[in-house]
Amino acid sequence: MTIEGLFSNIEREKEILKELFLLEENLSLLSKREEKEIVQKKINSLLNQLKILNNSIPSILENISLFKEFPTTTKEKQNTNVLNVTSENSKVNVMINKSDKEKFLNELRIDEEIIRRLKNKKIIIHQDIFSDFKKPNPYKKISNKIFLNTSTSLLKKGYFKNLENNLKKASIPFLSNSYLSMAFFSSLLAFLIGISAIILTAVVSPANLLKYTPIVIFLPLLTFFCFYFYPLTESQGIGQKIKNELPFVTLHMAAIAGSKIEPSQIFKIIAFGTEYPNTRKEFIKIINQINLYGYDLVTALKNVSRNTPSEGLAELLNGMATTISSGGDIKEFLNKRAETLFFEYRMDREKYTKEAETFMDIYISIVIAAPMILSLLLVLMNIGVMTIGISIKLLNLLMIGGIAVINIIFIAFLNLKQLNY
Repeated sequence: MTIEGLFSNIEREKEILKELFLLEENLSLLSKREEKEIVQKKINSLLNQLKILNNSIPSILENISLFKEFPTTTKEKQNTNVLNVTSENSKVNVMINKSDKEKFLNELRIDEEIIRRLKNKKIIIHQDIFSDFKKPNPYKKISNKIFLNTSTSLLKKGYFKNLENNLKKASIPFLSNSYLSMAFFSSLLAFLIGISAIILTAVVSPANLLKYTPIVIFLPLLTFFCFYFYPLTESQGIGQKIKNELPFVTLHMAAIAGSKIEPSQIFKIIAFGTEYPNTRKEFIKIINQINLYGYDLVTALKNVSRNTPSEGLAELLNGMATTISSGGDIKEFLNKRAETLFFEYRMDREKYTKEAETFMDIYISIVIAAPMILSLLLVLMNIGVMTIGISIKLLNLLMIGGIAVINIIFIAFLNLKQLNY
């Protein structure tokens, strides 16, 4: 049980460290003194637990032997220095020094009480600022086993140059060689499906075999191109969403900068909020560059600007980096940038309004005027003035169906062109 106890302690320490990091980040965002005091008490409680767990490690190591002892007639030597402590409420199972048992249980009780107070005060601890490590994707593992060497070789030779950059811009969590391996493996599966379809066709309907043969080539190529161009289309979609949010984000940042807050805190406040779901993901990357990789703010801004899917955000981040490094006024820079972005935003809205007016004229001509003319023709046909080779009922159905299809096309197009802000 000693080895298992050591592993349990290590896992608990990892959980405590992660929680401490989150609490420290949230502490700077709280405005009320009472809320800060509650969070600070929880931090102190976790630090005390961490000290107790660290103090127990030497005693645990003393009782770990690399050799198996021979069985003796006497009872095995018992470890009287350490013992297991389990708390069902806190879901904690650790091994600590016997003398620290009461102190550790007391810290757990304090921790549970603070959690209840946090819930009662509705103090939210944001935990989505970091992404958890996930288990390897089984599909990716199979693809890598078959095609990883091929993918790596093609990338080294200079093929598929833009794939890695597009994956970063689209925030797709795959390395370029792994993603390319998945594309090849998916194309192979599509090829096997095509072969199976051809064999089935040969058995069921041999006469149509030549008609369906091109599917063997077309299906794998279509699969590969869908895989290859998906990161590009995804990054373009995200870039457009960021562009729509950017004027409001910049104005918000300028208001925060007016309080003379430290520049990196501006990004934390936006990232912890939910008002700008697409831009906040890019700001989370900046925070991770600073907190996890140890870069300074200027370097983090430049790194993220190179891989962001929005050109406007890249210009904003590069401008902030230049302003900070040159000692300029960050508030003034953000205010001027917000004015420019809002001007561009108004221009886009006016352009969209003019396009909507144009499509309205087209819609009136096609969907309202044309059916009226057709209705007049139907009336003339009905009284026998003129006839054509199509029955009146069929012509009615065709006209109604055509109007329905045109309406669907117009609605879909307007939804695609519509601005979100």
